[in-house]
Amino acid sequence: MILFFIILVLLLSLVLGKLYFEIKKMSSIETREVVRDVFAIQDGFVNLFLVKNGSTYIAIDAGRNLDHIQKELNLLHINPESVVAVFLTHSDVDHIAGLKLFKNARIYLSREEEQMITGQTARFLFMKNKLNYVHELVEDNQVFNVSGIKVKGILAPGHTPGSMCYLVNNTYLFTGDSMGIKNGKIIEFNKIFNMDTQTQEKSLKKLADLPGVEYLFTAHYGFTDEF
Repeated sequence: MILFFIILVLLLSLVLGKLYFEIKKMSSIETREVVRDVFAIQDGFVNLFLVKNGSTYIAIDAGRNLDHIQKELNLLHINPESVVAVFLTHSDVDHIAGLKLFKNARIYLSREEEQMITGQTARFLFMKNKLNYVHELVEDNQVFNVSGIKVKGILAPGHTPGSMCYLVNNTYLFTGDSMGIKNGKIIEFNKIFNMDTQTQEKSLKKLADLPGVEYLFTAHYGFTDEF
């Protein structure tokens, strides 16, 4: 039993060390208005984004720490109750933890991601994602008009089966964990966190064919204006 415990501790240490190393590779954007009416909210190693039209906002994802998100919103003098919709790129905990802040928002999630929160598909081994909020399901290529903001959902599986990108106003592409950026080049997301990297490669080719995109925003690796 002692030997088993020692081996278990060593394995756990190796896994945690690997996770720490992979997270250290990430480079989120500091909280600020990145381009006109597009705001990055930094929540440790992850970003959520807000897009403004008039006095209302939509959010892309909802971060990992509710209290920290509130502090960052205060820096920008943004009232979370002015967020009318949250479009989730997927259901991992570092993308949904701040949902409680957005009391007036409708929540959107891709239909293919539903399997991750119903218990049908596990995230890692026996670990499963949860989403304890009423939400609407989004089909691939479905288009929404929310308070004058056009949002198109684009299915990009790989990180999770239902990972979805959102093209906003035909100009801004928000990709969640569907890719990273390194030295100005698009790369696959960290393989240790991907459920199917080969499928993600196919999704990247699909996204590369999108016309009209001027800015690309990732959840963990910043943004680029050279789509």
